[in-house]
Amino acid sequence: MPLEAESLGIAVILLVGYGCGKLVQKFKLPMVVGYIIGGLLLSPSILNVISTELNQSLQVLETLGLGIVALFIGSELEFNKLKKLSRSILGIALIELTGTFVIVFAGMYYLVGLSLEVSMLLGAMAMATAPAATMAVIREYKAKGRLTSTLLGVVAVDDALCIIFFGIVSAIVGGILTGNGFTASNIVEPFIEISGSFVLGILSGLFIIILFKYTKNRHAKVLLLISLALLNSGIASTFHLSSLLTNMITGLTFANLYSRPQEIAYLEDVETPIYVAFFVLAGTGLHLDVLLSNWVFAIGYMIFRTIGKLGGSYVGAKISGADDVVQKYLGFAMFSKAGVSIGLLVMVQDQFPDIAVMITAIELAAITIFEIFGPLGAKFALISSGETEV
Repeated sequence: MPLEAESLGIAVILLVGYGCGKLVQKFKLPMVVGYIIGGLLLSPSILNVISTELNQSLQVLETLGLGIVALFIGSELEFNKLKKLSRSILGIALIELTGTFVIVFAGMYYLVGLSLEVSMLLGAMAMATAPAATMAVIREYKAKGRLTSTLLGVVAVDDALCIIFFGIVSAIVGGILTGNGFTASNIVEPFIEISGSFVLGILSGLFIIILFKYTKNRHAKVLLLISLALLNSGIASTFHLSSLLTNMITGLTFANLYSRPQEIAYLEDVETPIYVAFFVLAGTGLHLDVLLSNWVFAIGYMIFRTIGKLGGSYVGAKISGADDVVQKYLGFAMFSKAGVSIGLLVMVQDQFPDIAVMITAIELAAITIFEIFGPLGAKFALISSGETEV
């Protein structure tokens, strides 16, 4: 029977999530996998303890979790560390995204036999990489090194480029479906979203730097950072910007302009319950029934996306002259899928309702699998590269 009280729901989420995380850790699996599995067990697909309605009422926890993850990712992008990697990061991201789109589009259109429009949109959505699970694995295993730095940079650039690329593809698909050709708004909107997110993130970063200069108490600084993550997300949502990118840029601004950038690590004081709640709620939103009823198309989509991520990352790293360790293992850490994908899926449902049913089924099925196995790929890559401390 589904729970109704939010307080009871949060308690169950934290207890079950943490328990599952510790359990899978005994099998040498990342704790984030346990959190997601715990959420899947509580979901309407299995035990139906956390209903869809309760999940939606607790969305603020997901918003906070993603905001904090984005702040952490941005704070790792210090210019003095990334100077030598900046060229390779952009090159890898561009080639990896292009390769993923081409392989998924070609596979779904020519081999699976889906329509041109559906295949194009699936190709664009396949490019998105979820940073939250990847970041959780990096932090759990205390990973540092060339692969880790490149991975963080590529994931950050990935989402910005993916939003732009999706806007272009959706404009093309819209022109095909309506017969009206391209519309300027469809092309311009993603650029406005990205640039607006950058501006908001920079202003927010400067704002928190000023506040930190006049705040001495560690706990007060934690409160300010949490408030900022929510404030960024709220403003971004209001003005149709990317909350993920906004918080990343805030973290990046803070790390590069503040005299004590290590203070963002104060969030570690509260990250465990927030991470557990975030990933368990992500698990409760997974759709096992959708996966089972659309497994043929979903398996094809997942195979093509996996090939695209592995092949694109390898070719991009090779052409960009990245280290051998990056060439070998980066692709394995690029599988996780949620966050931006959900946002793009909502856009598809709004813009293309006639073809959204098929896309939604395939995309949700893929998210279910990649959210569980993506962290395993990241763990394999980081441990194989020798960059972990745990």
